[in-house]
Amino acid sequence: MFKTLQKSVLLVLFFSSLAFAQSGSLSGKISDSVTGEEIPGATVYIVELQKGDAADMDGNYSISSIPNGSYTLQVSFVGYKKKTVSVSVSGSTTLDVMLDEDIAGLEEIIVTGQGQAIETKRLSTTVDVITAKDLEKLPATQLDQVLQANLPNSQVRLNSGQPGTASLIRGRGVNSALTSTTPVIYIDGVRVDNSTGANLGIGTGGAQSSALADIPIENIERVEVIKGGAATTLYGADAANGVIQIFTKKGIQGNNRLTFETTLGAIKGTEDFLFYKETADILFKTGAYQEYKLSATGGNETYTYAFSGSMLDNDGFRPNNNQVKHNLRTSVSAQINPVVRYSGSLGFTSNEFGRDNNANSSFGSFSSLEGARYGDLSQLDDATYAALDEQINDIQNNVDFLEDNKRFQTSHTLDFNISEGLAAKAVFGVDNRTSRQRQIQTNAYLIALGSVPAGTSDQGSITLFERDYLGITLEGSIQYLKDFGDISTVSVAGAQIFRTDDRQINAQGTEVPDGVKTLNSASDVSTLDFRRTVANYGYFFQENVGFFDKYFIEFGFRLDQNTAFGEEVDPQLFPKVGVSYALSSEKFFQDNVPSNILSNVKLRANWGAAGNFPTPFSNQVLADIDPFLGKQSIEFGTAGDVNLKPERSETYEAGVDLGFWNDRASLQFTYYNTQTKDALFNTNNAPSTGLGASLQNVGEIENKGWELAANVLVLQERDYSLSIRGSVNSFENKVVKSGGAPFNVGGFAFLGSWVAEGFPIGYFRGNNPVFDDAGNLVEVIPNDDLGNTIPDYFGSFGINFNYKDFGFNVNGDYQKGGNIVNTTEVLKFLRGAPEEGRYPAGSAGQSFFDLAGLWVEDASYMKIRLISLDYTLPQEWTEGLVRRITLTGTAVNPFNFVANNVDPEVTGAGIGGQGVTEIGVGGFVYGTESQPRQFLGSIKIDF
Repeated sequence: MFKTLQKSVLLVLFFSSLAFAQSGSLSGKISDSVTGEEIPGATVYIVELQKGDAADMDGNYSISSIPNGSYTLQVSFVGYKKKTVSVSVSGSTTLDVMLDEDIAGLEEIIVTGQGQAIETKRLSTTVDVITAKDLEKLPATQLDQVLQANLPNSQVRLNSGQPGTASLIRGRGVNSALTSTTPVIYIDGVRVDNSTGANLGIGTGGAQSSALADIPIENIERVEVIKGGAATTLYGADAANGVIQIFTKKGIQGNNRLTFETTLGAIKGTEDFLFYKETADILFKTGAYQEYKLSATGGNETYTYAFSGSMLDNDGFRPNNNQVKHNLRTSVSAQINPVVRYSGSLGFTSNEFGRDNNANSSFGSFSSLEGARYGDLSQLDDATYAALDEQINDIQNNVDFLEDNKRFQTSHTLDFNISEGLAAKAVFGVDNRTSRQRQIQTNAYLIALGSVPAGTSDQGSITLFERDYLGITLEGSIQYLKDFGDISTVSVAGAQIFRTDDRQINAQGTEVPDGVKTLNSASDVSTLDFRRTVANYGYFFQENVGFFDKYFIEFGFRLDQNTAFGEEVDPQLFPKVGVSYALSSEKFFQDNVPSNILSNVKLRANWGAAGNFPTPFSNQVLADIDPFLGKQSIEFGTAGDVNLKPERSETYEAGVDLGFWNDRASLQFTYYNTQTKDALFNTNNAPSTGLGASLQNVGEIENKGWELAANVLVLQERDYSLSIRGSVNSFENKVVKSGGAPFNVGGFAFLGSWVAEGFPIGYFRGNNPVFDDAGNLVEVIPNDDLGNTIPDYFGSFGINFNYKDFGFNVNGDYQKGGNIVNTTEVLKFLRGAPEEGRYPAGSAGQSFFDLAGLWVEDASYMKIRLISLDYTLPQEWTEGLVRRITLTGTAVNPFNFVANNVDPEVTGAGIGGQGVTEIGVGGFVYGTESQPRQFLGSIKIDF
């Protein structure tokens, strides 16, 4: 018996050792094929076993418990071509893999195109991507600065140099006369506030506060941007202007890594566009800039984490423009069990800054100086100049306008790997933004302005504004991938709830004594409040079918319902359909076209619809109850239209993606045509109704144009590389139907932005003087077309050069055509200080109403946004101390080239208010400072 048991044990041990001997492991390093640098986070996947690993911070991977045999290994990472290799595993096997950069981007994995991860080659639409590698080169402090000059097919214009103010983001034209052109924004799948104004916010003359300015940009892994039509169908009834998706870092497994970075430098006002150099002497100063960042990442096979925090203190380039900003963000990812993985992120931002009156404000020092309120500054004698300098400094010392924004944003995602090819996702998140503005106009301030006589003590005032925005996103989706031999499918279906709660209050106290900071001492206090709660329900489906991995068809839809319209408006259906064809995958192409000449060709076309909801509850007929002589009075309020529904933008699009020289160069061309039907215009009701104008679906708007973007890897060797990129975009905008007579949407009565059939949205209309060769006024053409704000072409460009441990980067953007109104020159003309040589002789003595055409100018420009030089210290210098030390010098906004002597970007006009019929086309250049120049030096230490 004992011998039998002994034999059994030996037999078990024998087979166990045999089984163990037949099980092996696979490990190695993933690196760049040219530079040899490790690629942290690269995915390594064994197809037959459906198991894999992610490379750690050093690019190392390891997969254990692999039965000995032959396998197919797939290695992929964002920005690189997927690589498939065969490997034989026998015991402990080592395999290093080198990836080639995907210049053409045809194999890139993106999320925004389908709501789940999918290869771009399967899509009929385009997606612009900014990677973590790109972001490291940008010393930006807010989201619109990140996007500027880095999106080939979108234009981002920062309309004021004052902190926290709104920008104009525009892609494929102007789809609506109701709202701004700002896209919908998501962070880790959670929709966030992107408003560029508030109903009750304190006006400072034109510099509206922007919710983009305090969106946390720390710890961003990548940004994906899509434009309207079929690309945005899955995002619903207000995605006609596009979608921006921000994905934060979730960490990389491996030893804990810590990075510290400090940036110090100077910030100074841009003087390129000043008419009077004295303005800079009186108002501008050189301010100090300092920022400190700390980040960490790490984890293991079960969980990973990433953390970042930053502190910024910016003195500003002029008084009352100081800024203090704090960011914190942490993200985690954990494998709960073999089926479920959790990812979560939490971000907090505190953004406090001061701002001065500007643009359309009689209190603005900058606009007063440049607009000749104090006369021709260049002609002032020393005594008058000294007195003016003292007066402006006295005004600035008494300016008290502060804004404090606090933002809390969190996202939680559960990914379910249910079975082979079947996955599900659940997302829940919150975006809570609290904004507080306080403006104190003391008696001393009013006296310095000259608004009240010296000795006044009862004219001071305090205005407070608070806005509390709460957005909640809840989304669930399921994805199914299946290969049927030569046919592959990617199916996605899901539902989303997005709920917003917007509460605002504005309080003003008058007759406030100096030194008081609260309303308690005000003799009279008046308040206004605003409340709005809206929920939007969306259901979406999309199918992508591939044939032979070269022909692809996609179709889908989104169904939206909004509580702002109750049962009176049916759910809105937004369908899409598209096709793409990888021509270069055909055998006849590969046999006859050398890959070192033309390596990739993809054809694509699509049609899709997106929308834009009207102002909530504007379909209802409402009365206003206002106080009058201590009693209640009732008057007509919202005129309403029970048939009101969302605008509908339908886009036809076709394009081609090309790769040259073994994909060392790429070219992307797209033509599009967008028709906005049921466009919302304010239309006057019959006078007999007693109602004013009301929103109605009476218009039609057309946008069409083409987009061209190129990337070229000119040189690529181990020690050096040179790449360049550039884009050019063209679009035409026209109001096809306006539903009635032309109407004004901005500017002035004699020279304003108008909407009329046959013209671009917001075109300039006014009297146009005609002079003969001798300068005599021949005639004045009334209500003439004087131009429009939409450029004929716009684009961006960039250069990246690396030599060993040195890196050099330049980026910029430009526009050709379009017009601006030089409103500052209008004021100078009225105040008797016109620009010398600007006006024909016959303009003397004429009414300024008849000279409107003289103030419309060409808005063409080219601006260098960033120049940076970085140097990584040789590893042998820091070995044993730290992993890496990088030194960087950066110049922000160093050079400007414009068609005229004014900055065509800045504007005193609003950028589009919340629920206010105001379009974001800009165009009225007046009284606000340009983006300042910054000269920064930083040191980054990787531990």
